[in-house]
Amino acid sequence: MTLWIVTSFAHRIESGSFGARDLLSVSLPGPVGGPPVDVAELHAPFTHQEILLREALGLGDGVDVNPSGGALCGNPMFAAGLARIGMAAQAVMSGRAGRALGHATSGPALQQNLVCVMEAQ
Repeated sequence: MTLWIVTSFAHRIESGSFGARDLLSVSLPGPVGGPPVDVAELHAPFTHQEILLREALGLGDGVDVNPSGGALCGNPMFAAGLARIGMAAQAVMSGRAGRALGHATSGPALQQNLVCVMEAQ
């Protein structure tokens, strides 16, 4: 029997004040440990945010980023981040990915970030 489990979960919140932190960096909960992910669903409602998040998470060329279309194809308030995590989980449950990362954010400057890694075992 295959189990689908959350292997990593972290959340970080930064100041909402634009002058209180370096806006050229993304404050993530920390590096994603373990083997590389196959799929990453990033909650990046603006194009530049996906570029920043790819770099901050160390997602290489072999990672399928936002195969669902991501938040750029639809960004319902307070639900798009949860949808990214759900799409990452669906990639694992369907067998399309052995390990997937889901990401949710809030704030115009990526002030709040949640990262969740799931895998099949």
